[in-house]
Amino acid sequence: MKSSNILFLCLAVLGSRTCAFTTPSSTFSYVHSQSHTCTGKSYALYALSEDTTNSEVAKEIQDLLARAKAIRESLPAETAIEPELNIKASELESTLSEEANKSSVGYRLHFDIGREDGTWMDPTWGRSGKRIEGSFDVSFQIPPMDNDQDINTDPSLADQYVISKMVKDNLSGKSTAVRSLDASPNARLRGGFDKMPCHGGGYRLDIAKRAATARFYLEVDGTENGEGNYGDIFVPKGCLYFSLPCFNNSVKQLSSREGVVTVRQMGWHTGWRREESRIVGVFRAVPIEQAKKRDKY
Repeated sequence: MKSSNILFLCLAVLGSRTCAFTTPSSTFSYVHSQSHTCTGKSYALYALSEDTTNSEVAKEIQDLLARAKAIRESLPAETAIEPELNIKASELESTLSEEANKSSVGYRLHFDIGREDGTWMDPTWGRSGKRIEGSFDVSFQIPPMDNDQDINTDPSLADQYVISKMVKDNLSGKSTAVRSLDASPNARLRGGFDKMPCHGGGYRLDIAKRAATARFYLEVDGTENGEGNYGDIFVPKGCLYFSLPCFNNSVKQLSSREGVVTVRQMGWHTGWRREESRIVGVFRAVPIEQAKKRDKY
């Protein structure tokens, strides 16, 4: 009987549909189905049929399709996003149009006054290494966009007093007309705890073949007679001069690099007594909207 069992299992593995065989003790028949019977003694073999497997696969597919449909229906419709994008595009066009028609461009000038290498300032000025940090809010007046505007009625042009304060150091190059530079009434010092009166100024562009430089000044009262005590460092009364590269020959795109702050004082450093430029510090220009978000004022 033991040899018959082994032979029966081998035939089952080979997958025979129907077979019959004889042993010395009994005759066996094998039928391929869910229940298998042998003459003389019955054996039940349980196996997963092809129909059952296909049924489970089909059920799994239906479950996956149902889940995909639920995810798809949970997403917002594309038509609901398009109007919002159209509104944003319209707002952007409006903003760009307003920027193009503005009569001024605003910046915040963050300055750091103190002794710099190579300066011609008095040896006792800023010898301790102390510095004065602060900021101006300025507005560059620009010419109107109307090409028919008469140059004699251009409101951005500076008066003779402002023109006389500009340094005439571009004798062979091309320069624009001098225009007005408005400023906040006071510069913020020490994070706003101190202040320094400011009276505005003027600017021009010196245009070269490959680049342009914005040169401008602000007239200030200085800190020599102010309430704050800064030791051996002070902001001289008079004009502070600034210069920065600009792009597209426009103050709308001032460079973000660090520039130098200078004053004009009489001296002999050039070989004869004359008014000369002396470095008193450095500064950076930040677009006013960007500065307000960063500084919170």
